[in-house]
Amino acid sequence: MCPAAIVPRAAAAVAAAAPPDAQFATVAVVLVLTPLAAGLLFLFLGVFRLTGLVRFLPYPVIGGFLAGTGWLLFIGGIGMMAGRPFSFAGLSQLLASPTLLYWLPGVLAGALILFLTARVRHPLFLPVAIVAILILFYAIALLRGVGLDELNAGGWLLGPFPAGGFWQPIGPAEWARVDGSAVWPQVPNLLAAVGISAIALLLNATGLELSLRRDLDLNREMRGAGWANLFAGLGGGFVNYHALSLTMLNARLGATGRLSGLMVAAVSGVALLFGGAALGLLPKMVFGALLVFLGLSFLWEWVVVSFRRLPRIDYAIVLSILVITAAIGFLQGVAVGVVAAVVMFIIAYSRSSVVKHELDGTSFSSRIIRSPQARALLADVGEQAYYLQLQGFIFFGTAYGLLEAVRARVRRTKTRHVGLDFRQVIGIDSTALLSFEKLGQLARDGDFSLTFAGLPPTLREQFGQGGLGEATEGLRFAPNLDRAAEWVEDQLCFMAESGGEQPLDASLQALVPGPATTRLVGYLERREFSPGVYLIRQGDMPDVLYFIESGQVTAQLEQPGQQLLRLETMRGGRMVGELGFYLGTRRSAAVVADQPTVVYVLTQDTLARIERDDPAAAHAVHRLVVHLLGERVLHLMWAVEALHS
Repeated sequence: MCPAAIVPRAAAAVAAAAPPDAQFATVAVVLVLTPLAAGLLFLFLGVFRLTGLVRFLPYPVIGGFLAGTGWLLFIGGIGMMAGRPFSFAGLSQLLASPTLLYWLPGVLAGALILFLTARVRHPLFLPVAIVAILILFYAIALLRGVGLDELNAGGWLLGPFPAGGFWQPIGPAEWARVDGSAVWPQVPNLLAAVGISAIALLLNATGLELSLRRDLDLNREMRGAGWANLFAGLGGGFVNYHALSLTMLNARLGATGRLSGLMVAAVSGVALLFGGAALGLLPKMVFGALLVFLGLSFLWEWVVVSFRRLPRIDYAIVLSILVITAAIGFLQGVAVGVVAAVVMFIIAYSRSSVVKHELDGTSFSSRIIRSPQARALLADVGEQAYYLQLQGFIFFGTAYGLLEAVRARVRRTKTRHVGLDFRQVIGIDSTALLSFEKLGQLARDGDFSLTFAGLPPTLREQFGQGGLGEATEGLRFAPNLDRAAEWVEDQLCFMAESGGEQPLDASLQALVPGPATTRLVGYLERREFSPGVYLIRQGDMPDVLYFIESGQVTAQLEQPGQQLLRLETMRGGRMVGELGFYLGTRRSAAVVADQPTVVYVLTQDTLARIERDDPAAAHAVHRLVVHLLGERVLHLMWAVEALHS
């Protein structure tokens, strides 16, 4: 994938449209503008750190890209040695005896190098192999009595190159003859070449990460390529970026430092300014064997080794990219691979459930500690409440699966309340709203309540735009699943909690019966709190323990800049503040009255006096604390078990 497929066609079209005396200068403008535009685009992507988007490409797509690169390197090496491009249509000509001698020895040499590199780990092996091929080539030529002129004439060498410099700057007179009307029609093609160059750079860089097994700073690489293209454009060069094959060749040679780049620049500069006559003495077989070696190494890694390592679906994507690259082209192969990966992702994601936890009222409850009668009733009718904690991104397929799950539950049980928790949902597809509308209709037809809990503002707005708002019949909204469960429990156990509250003595006698418990209440101090008044502030010293006779209080975690987190809501017959009271630690949470509340207070001094004067009453205190703490631990264990079942 490179602009070489687009820029030459654009240059040919410009040359055909420009007057004969302006053709050279006009084509030169096209060749100069392309790297300048590429340099600006590369710098923009690198400076604003937009290159990370390529990391969202699926792993098999990158693998298919590398396999396709291996194929192009392999056939490129054959074409270079044979003196003609590789094609399946011209395969018979490549296999003909005169042509076969040009490329077959290089292919065998490349395959032998690949075989030996897996067994010889010395960093000098590859340089020695290159020198050996060079010596062997000239030794055979010497034995056969073939001179340099015959080798050049027979197409065995890279040369001949002209003795003069390659760089011929364009003068002001040529620039003055540029035909702008011939350039403008090709601007879309040139922009396409620039865009493809950016994609190719990112794919090459990502392929290098996989091949070298280390992370690269893609933004830095993009900025470096941007500056290189700007300088190349000013010097009359072409669009350029990281070459996967040459970089891997350097890595295999052990030339991983800055010196290797400086040496390449020096050799290129000498050839550009003074000519490349010396380069013409190098056999094509050397470079062809190296290309074949690199190509086969990529193919071996991603066609053979990955067969055991990748899932069959991912391996099929790698092969599809390779086949399409070989049959049609590089860009088409990667595009098909991306589409195939997206389709497979959608299929796999649609099979997964967006339901993280499926709960009912017997396994999940709100953070309100209710009376024993209410708890017993909820244990009997808890199946009438159905809660679903959702996760991830919901689209039309998974939303329909959610609808079917609720429909099956309603048909199977006497469900009266359904709550959906959206706290861990990251987004909803617009087409998924239809399934939620059907769910609302199902709730109205089935006569059960539907509650949406924990909706972020963006999803709340999206539901409202889709017709699911506060005014929707049968639909409720709650800030979180805890509050949704509280409302459901209030509906289910209304009769159990409508009989009024008991005096503290009666509530404590139900837990720890005996005269000592009755005497204990006499030691306590009665206090009243209005709604909104703090019984305990977070960070206070643990000097008192409260027994609640009537009303309601809530323990909550208060963090600066964060929403209040309800830990527990308690009513008559419960206690609050026991952990700090017994452990001697500062209050870890605040406790505030939700309603007019009556409590009885036990201080540290009072407890010490009871332990001295009435050991039986002190024993009743400790039994009450153990009993209520045990209930709280069981409540927590049931909640944890429900979330992990």
